[in-house]
Amino acid sequence: MNSVYVPSTTGWISFSLCFFGWAVFELVVNLRLWNADSKNHDRLSRYLIIAAVLAAFSLAVLATRLHAFDLRLFRPQVFYWGLTLMLTGLGFRWVAIRQLGRFFIPEVAIQPGHRIMDQGLYHFIRHPSYTGTFITIVGYGLALTNWLSLAVMLLGSGVAYAYRIRLEEAALLEAFGDEYRAYMRRTKRLIPFVW
Repeated sequence: MNSVYVPSTTGWISFSLCFFGWAVFELVVNLRLWNADSKNHDRLSRYLIIAAVLAAFSLAVLATRLHAFDLRLFRPQVFYWGLTLMLTGLGFRWVAIRQLGRFFIPEVAIQPGHRIMDQGLYHFIRHPSYTGTFITIVGYGLALTNWLSLAVMLLGSGVAYAYRIRLEEAALLEAFGDEYRAYMRRTKRLIPFVW
């Protein structure tokens, strides 16, 4: 019995392109070199995220075999909404990375000349690249059309990113003090105007 639901050959090709496009995008992002002069605060969070997301992916696909958790209503539509969210999340993350420019690196680190970005997406939320990642993760979970798969993706990735965000904000508070506190007061963490 097939575990991952795909409504058509076109759906399978679309899902594969989205998934592998995401994998290549993240590989390129994670291969960016960090500045040796940076003050590193990462505490291996980069590797925790990679491990957590890979484990969540694997468990989410395995969860599709538990058909009691399958989405039954509007299943083909949910599949394509999931793909749309995956692409939307990737686009959102790409824009956030471009806006941060040379200050975006895979590790939590304060670089020489570092400043607080409060333009573009960063005007509303402090971690828009992570918001993009979560949109992509929700899309992937929905494309699997299984509630348990979606929950596994969110929980597995959520724990790792919560740790990473805590480290990142502590490093920025240490480096920028009151300036970053003021930025925290006027912005939300991941969801504009909400949280």
